[in-house]
Amino acid sequence: MTRFIVQSLAQLPVSPDTVTGKIEHPVFSQVGLSVLWVGHATCLIQIGDKVFLTDPIFTNTAGMISKRRIEPGIPASSIDRLDYILISHIHFDHLSYGSLSLLLKTATMLLPPGGAEYTPEFGFSEYREINTWEVFEADGLRITAVPAKHFNGRYGFDIPWLDYDACIGYVIEYQGKTVFFAGDTAYDPEIFKNIGSKFTIDIALIPIAPVEPHDFMIQVHADPNEALQILEDSEARIMIPIHHRTFIQGMDSSLTFAEDQLKRLVSERHIEERLIILGIGEQRIFVP
Repeated sequence: MTRFIVQSLAQLPVSPDTVTGKIEHPVFSQVGLSVLWVGHATCLIQIGDKVFLTDPIFTNTAGMISKRRIEPGIPASSIDRLDYILISHIHFDHLSYGSLSLLLKTATMLLPPGGAEYTPEFGFSEYREINTWEVFEADGLRITAVPAKHFNGRYGFDIPWLDYDACIGYVIEYQGKTVFFAGDTAYDPEIFKNIGSKFTIDIALIPIAPVEPHDFMIQVHADPNEALQILEDSEARIMIPIHHRTFIQGMDSSLTFAEDQLKRLVSERHIEERLIILGIGEQRIFVP
């Protein structure tokens, strides 16, 4: 842990790198399916008339220690419609108070078990804790909380560390489209094969970093090889890698360390058609 903190502080820039050509209006009046990677685990997803935001972090730091290396792909103020905020767990880089304060209050926030205790009242239309395999339904929409293998706690001493039930992902089903947001997770064959058996997934948003130190990270984070195994187990049509390039969170030798590994593995396995690597701030329309 000391090595990680020292390395993080040594590499901190004065300000994050800028994103050029930001999309001014990322929300459509109507679209079949689109995904915009804001950075880290934050994705703006739109299916039809519904707009979702995963683990929003727009602040320059996570927990006032880990500093962004590249700014958010869009400003929070550009999200002029928002229906659902999906929180996977309560770590500073996934449940960001400063970021939540910037967002439209029209949204319903879904939280993992115990998450409400750590969430101040921001004035959102609804707060709902959702247990693993519980389904939230409204207006033809289904959002299912699915398991993740990660660690819990916000301050390091508040609750049991390895409480897998307090870390979740989400499967969004709406208008015949299905998006799987894996949250933050290590690999587990039973979890992801089970998810793949229950859903027909169009897009899977899967974390790929940090990788090093591997003996520790393998317990709580998927590396690029394991992320591709999650893709196979979940039987998703397309994978978008997330949780990389934004913060220094381990001992990886560069911000692109995990992405470079992923590209090599995909090339070796000849599955390029199943991988879409978005740049920070890049939006892809999958179904017009």
